[in-house]
Amino acid sequence: MTKLPQLVSAGALLLATTGPAFAAERKSVAAPEKPVAPEATRFAPVAADHPLASVWNDPEFTRRMLGSYGFLSEAEPRLNAEEQKVYREKIVPLLREDPKQAIPELEKLIKPEASALFDFTLGNIRFQTDDLTNAITHFEAALVKFPDFRRAQKNLGLAHIRAGNYEAAIKPLSRTAALGGADSKTFGLLGFAQMNLQRYTSAEAAYRQALLFEPENVDFRLGLVKCQIAQANYDGALTVLDELIRQFPERDNLWALQANVFIQKEQPAKATVNFEMLRRLGKANAAQLFTLGDLYLAQEIRDLALSAYLEAIEKDAGATPAKALRAAELLVARGALPEAKQLFAKLKAATTPLAGNDELRLWKLEAKAAFAAGESEQAAAVLEKVAERNPLDGEALLLAGDHYARSGQKEKAQLRYETAGKLEGFEADALLKQAQLKVQGQKYAEAVDLLRKAQKSKPRDNVQRYLERVEQLALRAKGA
Repeated sequence: MTKLPQLVSAGALLLATTGPAFAAERKSVAAPEKPVAPEATRFAPVAADHPLASVWNDPEFTRRMLGSYGFLSEAEPRLNAEEQKVYREKIVPLLREDPKQAIPELEKLIKPEASALFDFTLGNIRFQTDDLTNAITHFEAALVKFPDFRRAQKNLGLAHIRAGNYEAAIKPLSRTAALGGADSKTFGLLGFAQMNLQRYTSAEAAYRQALLFEPENVDFRLGLVKCQIAQANYDGALTVLDELIRQFPERDNLWALQANVFIQKEQPAKATVNFEMLRRLGKANAAQLFTLGDLYLAQEIRDLALSAYLEAIEKDAGATPAKALRAAELLVARGALPEAKQLFAKLKAATTPLAGNDELRLWKLEAKAAFAAGESEQAAAVLEKVAERNPLDGEALLLAGDHYARSGQKEKAQLRYETAGKLEGFEADALLKQAQLKVQGQKYAEAVDLLRKAQKSKPRDNVQRYLERVEQLALRAKGA
């Protein structure tokens, strides 16, 4: 493997270049050294929550980026004697004070016949000050003059990554590796680019190369895990996650990621353990608590499901009503009526009360729960509230029809079903309900016609089976 060159530190590189020609001239410089200004030691930092933050804001990464103002004579274009003198006497002092001050001087020096190092240095300054568009332009200009300029290839790739141009970043980063300039960050960012392009096999290969340089790097290991998950290699992902959790048990993102892998593998009990661990660490968010409730309910552990749902609603103060109402629907569908009623009460008492369609949805759930509990009159009263708010609520009309059908008021039921059938999205269900009324009245031939219309509107296997049975009843009735 080619030995990677060591770049000089940020302070030293701004004071000197390399080569014997500079060594003699440095002795004659009498000006005292000045401390490097803060502006000269920052390199386009990103926010702490940026996906590149752990790499980009790493002190070593910054040091190497700042170090790219120096020279690597064995792998780069050279400066002639006059260019060397101008760079040392004019450019380096400005870089020490504030890199922006060097921009006008470098723009004067950049010419078609001038060294590519000037284009590259100006690109670095633009990059350091987060002017990514111009940085890319200058790196590309340097590479036109010197295509195998290794650091220009690398910094061009990094600038594209920073700008979110992942496709454009891949070629220069790959070329950097081919020129012997690969390191952990180069491969790691190459993996990051490939993963964002959903090229998971290539991304996995890049992350594995990065881990050869930094086997303990958490972000590279997590990148590898995400690639494995994307390729449905869940066992491989779990192996890496087990190692990470043993090493960093306090990291909630690891527990959550592993829980999601368990869900993909249809191992709800194991996923439940992970989410409970997050809960006991006090780090489970509302979405994770809702998922935990779903997992408990799938395992028929209703009391713990309710506990998780209630805590989720408490945590987000009713800010995600859709998820809370979905939890209520699941409880009603599972026949967990006492738990559902407790959840209804919690929703009504939430800091952010339900309003509009969300409130109507809750009322309809209350009506369904009342019907299931045999409390028809209470259900009817709730549906009256819905009708007052929205007389053309299709779901409420069907529920009201069911109430009247159960209580023997078939004409009222028929009216509700017919009204619902005129609303978009409720035609098939309304026809099915009307057919069921006809069957109750032993009007099988009419029921068959309604069921055939329902199937034409919305084909369903269960309705088809019902239709076939009613057709048999119609034939028997006709034969009799």
